[in-house]
Parts: sequence; C-alpha cells; structure tokens
Amino acid sequence: MKLDLKFSDLGLPPMNWFGLVTGGLVLVLPFLGPWWVGTAGTGAMEIALSPFDVAVSLMRQPIQSSLVGLFLLSAKITFVIAGIFMIMASLFPKRWWSKRLFRFGVMKPFWSVVSLLIMLVVGALIFNYVLPSMLSGAFSGAGAGNAVVQINMPYIVGTSVSTIQIGSTATITAPIAFSLTWVFWLAVATGILGIIARIYNRSLAPPEKLMLKQAKKR
Repeated sequence: MKLDLKFSDLGLPPMNWFGLVTGGLVLVLPFLGPWWVGTAGTGAMEIALSPFDVAVSLMRQPIQSSLVGLFLLSAKITFVIAGIFMIMASLFPKRWWSKRLFRFGVMKPFWSVVSLLIMLVVGALIFNYVLPSMLSGAFSGAGAGNAVVQINMPYIVGTSVSTIQIGSTATITAPIAFSLTWVFWLAVATGILGIIARIYNRSLAPPEKLMLKQAKKR
C-alpha cells in the first residue's frame, strides 16, 4: 500500500507531517489521564486505568504499589522517548537513522490500545466465569452458609449488577459501571495516524541499505 499524497506539491518541505502530528500526540498521551474508568457500588471501589497509570480506591481510600508505579513510570518514559524519536525521524526522513527511530515509536499507540482492550476482556472473563465459584466456595467454607456469588461484569463498557446471596438471610448487590474516556479515543486516533505515518514514510525515506551505505561513506 502506497500513499501518493505529496506535501511537496503544496510547497512544503519533505517531512513526514503525519509523523510529526503522531509524535506530538505520543508525547502528550501519558499526561492526559485515564483511558478507562470503572466503579463498583456507591464509592465502594473505583478504578482508573491507562498504560501509564493505575488508580485504585477502596471505600474512597487509595491503594498503591511501588512496584507497579515503577513499571508504569517506565512505560511513560518509553512513550516520551518514542514521541521524540518520531518527531526527529519525521523532520529528517532521509537521514540514515530515520527509519530506525521511526519504527521504535510509530506503532506504540496502536498496540497500547489493543493491549488495554485485551486486558479488559480477559479480566471480565475471569471475573464472570472463574471468580464466582472461588468466592462461593470461600464464603461457604467460612461458615456463611450456602453462599452464591453472581458477578455480571460488562465487557469494556456498560453497566450491570452483581449479587452475593448468603443462604436465605442476606443479599448484597453492587452496581458496576465501566466507561472509556476521551483520552482513549484520542489514543485510537493517534494509533490510526501512526499507521498512516508509517505508510507515508516509505515514500520519503530511501531504502535502508542505501541509507547505511551513505552513513558509512561519511
């Protein structure tokens, strides 16, 4: 697939303008907030997720992990570096190092979106089909009678109600609501722009072997 649009026909220098926009968006995405938000009960549990941050609160008390925080910080730093690399490669698409810098960051937004969606779907499957039987057995073994746990968790977005039936004496219900934020859709747009930028970059950058030969001559 070849993108025939040439910005040089508009009197603009030979840069990857799609890559410049994508690189700028990649730079700011880690600082815009959560991509997905979930709540259970009325303030009982709140979760806000993105590839760069995880905020969990239980009964309005935040829960934090230093190890998870370090991992997410590394993801944020990687995205910032990727954005800088993409901008540099887009400004100088004919330099010998351009393709390698461009490849480092161009698909990161796309795969981040895909990874988040897969994680949400797998998580919902575990909560809906695996966790109820484990919790039912745990409650029953703890002397809670014939406990039945039913979890009806939405897949990615939506609302539902989950219940815990403890014998015939008590029933606990909790509304669950999941939603995607505007930052997620900006990430989707960035991923699409990244694919377009990658295709367009092929028409700007010379073959990598030729670029390496030019670098050796220097």
